[in-house]
Amino acid sequence: MKQLIRAFCLLIVPLGLRAQAAVRGTVVDQQAGTPVSGALVRVTGTTLSAATSDSGTFVLSSARAITGLTVSRVGYVGKDIVVSGTNENIRIELVPSVRELPGVQVVAHNPAPSTAVLTQSDLDRSNGLGLADAINTVPGVFMQTRTPFGGARITIRGYYPSTSGNSPNSNGLGYQAFFNNIPITDATGTTVLDDIDFSTLGSVQVIKGPASSLYGSAIGGTVNMMTERPAPNQTSVSQQLLAGGDGLMRTNTSFQSANSTSDFTVNYGNQQDNSFRPHSRSRKSYARANGDFTVGSNQAVNAFFSYNRSYEELAGEIDSADFYARRPLSDANYLANNSHIQITSFFTGMTDSYRINDHFNNQTSVFGTGRFNNQPFAHGFTDATQFNLGARSSFGYTGQIGSADVSGTLGGMAQRSNVTSNGVFIIPAPPYPERPSATQNYAVNGYLFTEWNFSLPAQVTITAGADLIYNTFAIQNMLKNNQLFDTTQIQRKTFPATLAPRAQISKAFDGNGSVYASVSSGYTPPLLTNVLASDGSVNFGLKPERAVQYEVGAQGSLVDKRLNGQVALFVLNNTDKLVNQTINTITSTTNIGEQRNKGAEVSLSYSMVADPTSAITLVRPWVSYTYTDAKYISFKSDNNNTASTVNFSGNTAARVPRTMMSAGLDATSRDGFYLNGTYQFVGRVPVTFDNSTWVHSYNLVNGKVGYMTKIAKRYALNLSVGADNLTNSTYYNFLFVGPNYKGLAQSQYGGTGDGYILPGMYKARYYGNLSVTIPVK
Repeated sequence: MKQLIRAFCLLIVPLGLRAQAAVRGTVVDQQAGTPVSGALVRVTGTTLSAATSDSGTFVLSSARAITGLTVSRVGYVGKDIVVSGTNENIRIELVPSVRELPGVQVVAHNPAPSTAVLTQSDLDRSNGLGLADAINTVPGVFMQTRTPFGGARITIRGYYPSTSGNSPNSNGLGYQAFFNNIPITDATGTTVLDDIDFSTLGSVQVIKGPASSLYGSAIGGTVNMMTERPAPNQTSVSQQLLAGGDGLMRTNTSFQSANSTSDFTVNYGNQQDNSFRPHSRSRKSYARANGDFTVGSNQAVNAFFSYNRSYEELAGEIDSADFYARRPLSDANYLANNSHIQITSFFTGMTDSYRINDHFNNQTSVFGTGRFNNQPFAHGFTDATQFNLGARSSFGYTGQIGSADVSGTLGGMAQRSNVTSNGVFIIPAPPYPERPSATQNYAVNGYLFTEWNFSLPAQVTITAGADLIYNTFAIQNMLKNNQLFDTTQIQRKTFPATLAPRAQISKAFDGNGSVYASVSSGYTPPLLTNVLASDGSVNFGLKPERAVQYEVGAQGSLVDKRLNGQVALFVLNNTDKLVNQTINTITSTTNIGEQRNKGAEVSLSYSMVADPTSAITLVRPWVSYTYTDAKYISFKSDNNNTASTVNFSGNTAARVPRTMMSAGLDATSRDGFYLNGTYQFVGRVPVTFDNSTWVHSYNLVNGKVGYMTKIAKRYALNLSVGADNLTNSTYYNFLFVGPNYKGLAQSQYGGTGDGYILPGMYKARYYGNLSVTIPVK
């Protein structure tokens, strides 16, 4: 911490210096007047650029006169701005764009260091029903799913909260997720993505590690998902039908309308998949309504509501022998208990954006979510009801402080999750004791955040920020040691407020690119379930996991801006790691251990052809590569320090592949034909903390060809056919981990578990898609 504070102090010393030319401003949505975050504002003819903040503000400084700006953002029409003088405070209005042809943007580009943005085209490169195919092209990101469209877990730069119990095998942990500005990650620290309609997304932003101070500095990072917006000044009805092997089916009906002051979307989707294994069907229904409305010259309101139903059958895990023999088996224990995950949920929120004056603006959101879970699993069941309420507000500033050009954000977020659950866990070993549970718990999570950008001479930008984070858990346990407990007693665990600062310095080079260096600290509290021991008591000594990330990188363009690339080197030191321990038959979670992840991330794309007037308008190959050396520096099976305690120090971290690579080719023609091809390689990986058991590497090839046109100059038509796993590879969708093989393998293989591999499709699956958009007068 002292090193972070010292670095921050050294970075702000040059603020008295003054750039020769500076432009600052705000980028807003032309229809709704809302701030546009993540827009790339570039000095025309150079690579000097800045990304707009959460409040849409930016500041650019240059040693040379700034005469023009080029502004671009996913989902908007690019805009060129003439700058008549320096120190201008410009308000730039972007017009939402129509849907692009697939292949226009094929690799997540970086509007800011440590950040990747998936465009609509990236999301549409495969069947579009899940997020894994698209997000796994981002270097440093690995998404897996336990069912065809459920149980998603996103791992960023090899980090996940690690215990020797069930926690690392749960849904998303250790990162924050947002959907249309509504937190998906609840106050308990868990991210459930089963009921998110990925097919309607317009963009996805991934912040790697605690490299932003705007979202609570989670160690794993942040994933921001935004739905697609209507085409400007149009009203239309769209119908989509997608069908494929194994009973894959998706229908989607959408009504969209937009004018100069508002836009509105109503969408209903239904999808199903019978999968290739017994008892692994997926059934989902989604209904959504959202709109953006201008209510004055300086104010706009966004409203969002969705209702979702998700049903995912659980086929269970298998062992490596069955996996490599390519047997489409299901675990008998899961079948016997009709194991599944059934979720009914809603998300709703409202955001008010207000421009106070030329320097200040405010964005405030209120939100609520509800989720009802029914989950019989192999050795018991859990029923849970959860309601979340919260609010987020931020003030943005752009202007001058002394002689420095400054833009920044100051705000806070708070949410509360009330969780009522009951169930039973039957230990899968003689004498098969039962552990019933009945709890009424709540969690409160909040943080104050601030982030500021200072523009200095010589195209140097300094960014400084911090989060002040607060968490508390309250547990009302109806049972203790399997007996009725004092239901009036509430046990609370409050973590001390924690400061997580960050600092970054970047240097741009006119016409060439930029380099940067950053240091940031992260924080991941234990889950609510970690705080509760198996006898119902609360572990008051538990601490959050902490981390510090160091990163350097560069990005730029060559060959007349047709060759684009980024490279990043990082070290992520993770301390106070969480593990399980059992003392006198009572299992609890404790802090012990340290993990260090070192890595390199590279992405390149080359526009061999990029001419909208030629017969072939685009040919672009691309590649992304990730190297991650994740090691347990100090890590044990428990904190008992007895003869049975196993020391895993020095071992490779489980479930973190050392190498991953994605590559592809995208092409479009003037006549409307397009092609998207993707290759993915995932290296061998250990699944046990003791590194006794590894899963082999795999190669995966997906492809899609399509045709887009207009019928009678009015009706937009999109036809495509594609295939997943074209080479019939043996690959996995999800890996379970544990301290050793015995705890993972099925009994017939000498273990006590249910297996550890959830296989992907053994054979290629083909699908076809038809979508029609009809304009309404």
